[in-house]
Amino acid sequence: MCGTSLRKNVFLFLIMTGIIMTAASCASQEAPSDSPSKEETRYVSVAMEGGTGKASIASPAEVRIRDGAMEATLVWSSPNYDYMIVDGTKYENENSGGNSTFTIPLPSLEEPLSVIADTVAMSTPHEIEYILYWGDTAGGEAAASEGESEEEAPVTPDNKKETSASLTAEALEQAGFTETGELSLSYAEGFRVRFFGDCALISIENSGEYLLVPEDLELPEGMPDSTVILKKPLDHAYLVSSSAADLIDKCGALDFVTLTGVKESDWHIDSLREAMEKGSLIYAGRYRAPDYEQILEAGCDLAIENTMIYHEPAVKEKLEELGIPVLVETSSYETHPLGRLEWIKLYGILFGRYEEAEAYFDEQAEVIGQLLKGEPDTGQTAAFFHVTAGGLVNVRRPGDYVTKMIELAGGQYVPASGGGDGKAVSSMNMQMEEFYRETADADVLIYNSTIGGEIGSIDELLEKSPLFKDFKAVREDRVYCTERNFFQQISGMAEFILDLDAVFRGEEREFAYLNKLE
Repeated sequence: MCGTSLRKNVFLFLIMTGIIMTAASCASQEAPSDSPSKEETRYVSVAMEGGTGKASIASPAEVRIRDGAMEATLVWSSPNYDYMIVDGTKYENENSGGNSTFTIPLPSLEEPLSVIADTVAMSTPHEIEYILYWGDTAGGEAAASEGESEEEAPVTPDNKKETSASLTAEALEQAGFTETGELSLSYAEGFRVRFFGDCALISIENSGEYLLVPEDLELPEGMPDSTVILKKPLDHAYLVSSSAADLIDKCGALDFVTLTGVKESDWHIDSLREAMEKGSLIYAGRYRAPDYEQILEAGCDLAIENTMIYHEPAVKEKLEELGIPVLVETSSYETHPLGRLEWIKLYGILFGRYEEAEAYFDEQAEVIGQLLKGEPDTGQTAAFFHVTAGGLVNVRRPGDYVTKMIELAGGQYVPASGGGDGKAVSSMNMQMEEFYRETADADVLIYNSTIGGEIGSIDELLEKSPLFKDFKAVREDRVYCTERNFFQQISGMAEFILDLDAVFRGEEREFAYLNKLE
């Protein structure tokens, strides 16, 4: 018995030893102990819905990918967040001496992420729900393609110069160039143009200085390194900022734009779509991923970007390294609608079409001027908004150019809250209940289709929230939706103001940019 038992035990021992050794061998083959883990760091755009809109997260955010798992580092605009909750797990603030910082797991870059953040800024701590959108879903690029780049807070470049103190002008004067005049502007505040003979010195706030010179001009010594040199003629431009497209078209310079960062399906301007259909305008990649080879082969001599490019500094640097000057336009920060329109004069100067640009601007200003000579105050209130995917209501901040157009048409914009906090962004999110409290009695509701898509009926609006059925404008059938071309077609501001004027006065008109919802 003892011998038999011993043999069985030895047999079992050998079997188990073999299994263990085999398993160890397999594990060793599959994952050698000295094999390093793959790690990648990316910087991904992030946008946020939720709260009052006063807090934000720095974009782009650092995302680290290790063995297929992702985690993101989020830096808030406030030091008052003490923890975040993601998928039921609490994450503590990592930065006790500055703005709240958290490292959280990121399941996917393709899907929005719901989180909770606790703030101690109020009298008692409050947990607030937010939705985070990443990369292509962040809304930044979609907004930019619709001319809505002002939804992103401007990122000021390191080489920003105040327009009143120009080092470039000093260098020109020291080299013997004489200032011969300055561009007269009536409304625009974001740029300035001074002339030195055949040269034009363009200063753009939150952007930099640009010197437009004849092709054969020998540049003077002592020119600041930060000055961007633009050599005439500019006839192979890469247009990324859709805010500029309509103005370039209206001054007759569209033929000088041969590349674009906006796909054909995303253009809502007929002339731009037609140019792409016939091949005179070619898609050369988005602002964050341009096709450098194609841009070089096309002989590109100017890239026109908006401030979204500051979120992708490596792209801007690469274009400049390839010898392509980058002009960052900031027309979307103008608070007066005619200020935005007056940027047409800048594009007229850049492309040698100033007379056409000035004539168009004067014509549009005259239309609005005639309207203002009437009875501008209608006593009507109007809200301009859209409902986000997370159920929040995105509204304009009082004082931006859209609210100014409502005022020019004789209306009063609501809600009145949200302005005066020093933020550069032109919109903010509100909870539906708060929006109801401030706008339920508005005479007119205008749904912004540019970001969230068009709606075709009041029933579709009610699907977004049943609260709308109690709004005065809904009960009285005074609900409108903008056309998708509203933000891209900047030249149509006069027509939009006339649309609003007719709405406020209850007059019949074939609307240019509004659809009445039934």
